[in-house]
Amino acid sequence: MSDDSVIAQPIRSTKSLTTMARLASLLLLIVSYAAYVCQAFPIPSTQEDLVGALRSDRPPAVEIGYDDRGVNLLWETAPLIYRELHMHVPGALHGSNDVAAAEKAIAAKAGVRVKDLPFRDRQPQYEPGGLAVLLPVTYPLFLRSTVLCWAVVVVGLAVLTATYALPRRYVRVKNRGVWFTACLTTGFGFFACLWLERCVAPDSGEPPELKPRYAWGASLATSVILAACGWGLAHLMRWMLA
Repeated sequence: MSDDSVIAQPIRSTKSLTTMARLASLLLLIVSYAAYVCQAFPIPSTQEDLVGALRSDRPPAVEIGYDDRGVNLLWETAPLIYRELHMHVPGALHGSNDVAAAEKAIAAKAGVRVKDLPFRDRQPQYEPGGLAVLLPVTYPLFLRSTVLCWAVVVVGLAVLTATYALPRRYVRVKNRGVWFTACLTTGFGFFACLWLERCVAPDSGEPPELKPRYAWGASLATSVILAACGWGLAHLMRWMLA
């Protein structure tokens, strides 16, 4: 076996591991995006759906929120599957008689005592605010799965670090600030970066350079595609499980 073959084997192995890590990271981001869409657009449900879940062998925890329109109850029936029930109680406030009456009605149908209902107040940290609109990249912070949230944060930091720290012959976009800005301002730049940047050195020379405008175009195109996919996923889930 020649010396060149001996050297080439670990290089090919490194490239394979890098490709696997890149594709695994991209898959993780896709799963996190699907989880956020399902969480942000739960399936509209009825009292019968909630009562059925409460009567099951493993009743879910039900988050209850209040607003001027009434009471909103949110629960998870399976991984990434969220349901929501809206009960019209004008001017509902926590602990008010109207809300207590609604809880009693649900408890009576489920055959349990009100104090045994697995209800808890809606967690404000899961509710996106104005920051999420200005910086879509913050969406993982609102995921209810802590493990998924931190996994996505680690991937995001790794991508930003790689685009800055790797030698120029490992990346196609030579301007270090392009991916950083595209990722943080669109959120979908991470998807485009993992799709376009191989993060491996070619056998000789440098990879063909990717102009900044194409990186931005890929990020914006990815945002349109994923937004359309998110809309389709939300409606598909409602159609299949409503």
